[in-house]
Amino acid sequence: MPIRSRHRKHRRFIDLSAHKRRDAVIQLKWKIQRNAVQAGHTVFWTDHLMEDPDFPDRQHQWIDVVFLGRDRCTLWNAEIITTGLAVDDAISNRAYEVAYAKLSEEEAKAEFAMEFKPVPRKSPSDTRCFEWVRRPKISYPQFEGTTFQEECQRLEMHFRATEPPTIGESFTTDRNYAYGIGLEATVAETNLDRAAVERTIARFRDIGESDWRQLP
Repeated sequence: MPIRSRHRKHRRFIDLSAHKRRDAVIQLKWKIQRNAVQAGHTVFWTDHLMEDPDFPDRQHQWIDVVFLGRDRCTLWNAEIITTGLAVDDAISNRAYEVAYAKLSEEEAKAEFAMEFKPVPRKSPSDTRCFEWVRRPKISYPQFEGTTFQEECQRLEMHFRATEPPTIGESFTTDRNYAYGIGLEATVAETNLDRAAVERTIARFRDIGESDWRQLP
């Protein structure tokens, strides 16, 4: 019984019966319609706060949305990011890898070690809690006396100025999701507002809801 329960919990959306997939699509359609009046999203649903009255100029570089597919049994569970954010992530990852490679095994263990200490309880019946112990920053001679984080920041600035990566637009599907079919979309938008998300969905549908990558 436990094995069958785990199987049901992680079952892929595309392995569900057509009836169950249609039910999920109908429920999403109703959810979008109910939310349309308040949020103005007529073709997708998201739990992100896209328009913040306290920060009207706030911009979004990534967003998670779900939207209906072209047939009655498909819905898409998408993460959309801008090409600008993709470039930032690539630079950050490369800087981390280069800096980490310069640490010895002992230095790496010390740099990323985490220590917690118990928080005094007011009474013996209180739940035992722990707090993170902030450790002193470590300077390294191979980084000219700076810390690991400072070296990462230096490398990021260097790579951005001398070797910025080129990342184009793309759509990558993933059929292993439990809810809907996964989609990772990288788009050349500066701000993922409602109009930008709707443009992205329209383009994905125009190419046949399939994988696509911009040629260099």
